[in-house]
Amino acid sequence: MFTPYLKRVAVVTGLAMAALSAQATVSPANTFDTIYGANFTNLSSTYSTTFLGGTVASFAAKNNGANARFSFKPGQDGLLGVGVSPSHGNGRTPGEIDIGETITGSFSRGVLVKNFSVGLLFNGPEYHDVQEKAIVSVLYADHTTANFSLIATGNTVALWNGSSTQVTNLSPATVNKGGAWSVANPFGNKLVSQVTFGAAMGARVDGKGTNQADYTLLSITAAVPEPETYAMLLAGLLAIGAAARRKKSS
Repeated sequence: MFTPYLKRVAVVTGLAMAALSAQATVSPANTFDTIYGANFTNLSSTYSTTFLGGTVASFAAKNNGANARFSFKPGQDGLLGVGVSPSHGNGRTPGEIDIGETITGSFSRGVLVKNFSVGLLFNGPEYHDVQEKAIVSVLYADHTTANFSLIATGNTVALWNGSSTQVTNLSPATVNKGGAWSVANPFGNKLVSQVTFGAAMGARVDGKGTNQADYTLLSITAAVPEPETYAMLLAGLLAIGAAARRKKSS
């Protein structure tokens, strides 16, 4: 016969084994960290998915502020991303983000954007487009905003806000190639609530360009801060507050 102590040990052990069994049988869900444009399954005006173990990412397609729809076009050099077309009829360049068109991604909690990649961003004279420019606007979790740009300036060189050190060429910006670029750590270590991809006129101003700028969204990779990071942030805020109070009382 079990003693009360042994019974308690058996109960605790049983609960622990049950918990371990549950962890073993439940596979991690939605723990991926990269959202690919090619996987947008809902070619309407919105698309949502859950990643990073529970963060909801909601995307919206707009054309001059009105609801549009996501669209694809045949990828070059094996790359396929998502773009925008009007809700009715054909877009100027279906499958790409053109001037006046945007794709906005909103996150249910602040995330660290580790990387994003775009394609079909050319430097000229491919397809009569010269130094195409992607405009990337961000809303941080602290409610501040910022605007950035990515400009293709060569076959394998692009500038992210004046510096090429963060940009990697994934496929040359030449005819029949992808004109694809990856930007690492684009917004530093600030938490991001929303990011918008748009386009602006490139360098060509002689009227001969037919369609500047347009490109496709290939992917976004993000992460969520570890709990200790939140603790450090909170500790920093408390320290700043304490210093402010001491200064005020002195």
